[in-house]
Amino acid sequence: MRNPRQFSLKFAIALASSIIALYAQAAPESFLTPDVARVGNRLACRCGSCRNTVGDCAMLHCGYCSPRRERIYQMKQEGQSDDQIVNTFVKEDGIVTLSSPPAEGLGPIITWIGPGVALLLGFGIYSWYIRRNRKAPEVLVPADQAVLDRFRAQIDSELDDSPISGGPAKK
Repeated sequence: MRNPRQFSLKFAIALASSIIALYAQAAPESFLTPDVARVGNRLACRCGSCRNTVGDCAMLHCGYCSPRRERIYQMKQEGQSDDQIVNTFVKEDGIVTLSSPPAEGLGPIITWIGPGVALLLGFGIYSWYIRRNRKAPEVLVPADQAVLDRFRAQIDSELDDSPISGGPAKK
């Protein structure tokens, strides 16, 4: 080391640059408090890259969640209840902003009972169609029986003459 002052100056500049770089990367303030997470879990993240909620979206600086988290934080500071905050977002963005649809009306009934009813209805239609189109086995007429006997006799004679069965082979 030639000059300790030059080393100290370089070290001080490097340290100051590192501190400035670290400070620039830090988030100014995290708005994800337990209250914000609780309300945010009732709202869907609609950024297009995930299927999470506003409360648990893991994308850094999400263009959809970050402003909503800040707004929820401010609304909680104003003293609004969870339902009031959710209703405000639903009024502005519509029902699609909810992470799960409301369980009212015929929706839940159709969702849970509909597939079973559809399966039973399909099985009933299939059974009816099969019973309606089932044909009784056809009875062989004597002419058909004669043709079958002739073919059976031909098969038997060819099998007797084949080398596999041990009979004489035709050349």
